[in-house]
Amino acid sequence: MSMKKTLLISALAAALSTSATGVVSAASAQNVVATSSFNLMVNDASISVGSIQKNGTTFVSLRDLGKAAGVLFVVNVKAGVTAYFHGHSVELHKGSKEALVDGEQTAMQHPIEIVGASYYISVEDFIALFDVDAAKDAQGQVWIDAVEKVHADNVSWIDAGHLLASTLTEDGRTDYIVDAKTGAFQQLMTSSTASELTVSPNGTKAAYTDEDGLVYVIDLTSKKFDTKTVSTDNSIKPELVWSPDSSSIFFLQGDKGTVIQKLNIADGTLTKVLDDKLDYKTNLSVSADGTKFYYVVTKPGAVTADATKPVESDDVAIDIKGTEPQVYFFDASVKDAVPVKLTTSTDDKVFVGAAADGSQAYYVSVEDNKPSSLVAVAKDKKLTTIIGDKDVLQATMAGGKIYALTDAGDKTGVYEVDAAAGTSKSLGDLEGNVSEVVAAAGAPIAFVIDDATYVANGEVLKKVTN
Repeated sequence: MSMKKTLLISALAAALSTSATGVVSAASAQNVVATSSFNLMVNDASISVGSIQKNGTTFVSLRDLGKAAGVLFVVNVKAGVTAYFHGHSVELHKGSKEALVDGEQTAMQHPIEIVGASYYISVEDFIALFDVDAAKDAQGQVWIDAVEKVHADNVSWIDAGHLLASTLTEDGRTDYIVDAKTGAFQQLMTSSTASELTVSPNGTKAAYTDEDGLVYVIDLTSKKFDTKTVSTDNSIKPELVWSPDSSSIFFLQGDKGTVIQKLNIADGTLTKVLDDKLDYKTNLSVSADGTKFYYVVTKPGAVTADATKPVESDDVAIDIKGTEPQVYFFDASVKDAVPVKLTTSTDDKVFVGAAADGSQAYYVSVEDNKPSSLVAVAKDKKLTTIIGDKDVLQATMAGGKIYALTDAGDKTGVYEVDAAAGTSKSLGDLEGNVSEVVAAAGAPIAFVIDDATYVANGEVLKKVTN
């Protein structure tokens, strides 16, 4: 705790003692409420605070709980106190059921109590007024998480202990490193022109391009997050993919993603991997040895116009026949090899990833009036349905595992798939609006629920972003 914070809380204690003395001394003995200790968890630490019971409600010492949560207090000359927390102010007055939150009047469930020269607030009102996350476990233990959290529009794993969280604004994007255990965060970078950051498999670097196509790499291990230019090639690069050993970056080149290039980040050398003149490649995936590639090709629809009508009528038609996404495989280790088209079906295909040995890839097959399924396609074109009896909502790959979200009625099912064996097992169901499972090799599983990120620690979900 900082000296400034200590002094502010000490000043509050002295002021409350002075202002409340008359109230307590004037009260008759039968009106004095006995105080006791109340145990709860604040930011994963067990603490004991002063408390009272009144009309079946637990009131806790505002000073004790506020100190544990990191609240700063100053004395208000109107016989009250103003608390500052996470950029917001909360003004409280003794005996009042009204608080001022950032100047706006807010109703409380219970009035502030004064006992023994201290302010007491109900646990529920503290949680609501200070907008902290709270829960009660099966043993009745109250847990309060008062760590300030960043809002995240996108999240991905850096390593087993940290997440990359990105916040989108009208002015661009700000990226943060988030502690996966506490939710504490620090700003990594902010930009209005940089592409999304792509984290290396070893978690030490992140790459991005600017509006001119140059490639930059951030050192995530340096205190100042040092950034260097690793390629001055100014071609369009719609997609960056790290090599498994984190020494190179593969990318699709051109505004139509036609060419596959390899960039050595040590010296900036570019090596062309494939230039087959086939446009609209996406979802590039690279095997562990850096020689086998899977990707998806989605052709655009054919636009036709009636030549008998004037141009200004804007009467056009789009023929989408044959535009369904198809999965391709290319083995760069084979001399004079050509890409192989592995699928021809008309279903939509949401690419998930590929096996480290390059033996097969995985996607979610989406068709009208049918449950979406998780499918494996081998390099010999063999198709295997891994999850076909449930509606697969989203899936992601982490090493040799695939984690899938499925429709379970008013809940969302979570499944773990052994990619090599092609078997799956249920990890349970989640409540709320579960939109994404976030996973990486060696890291815990995380979920985006109601737009917030939760990290799984056994059967407990810890909220780490808002």
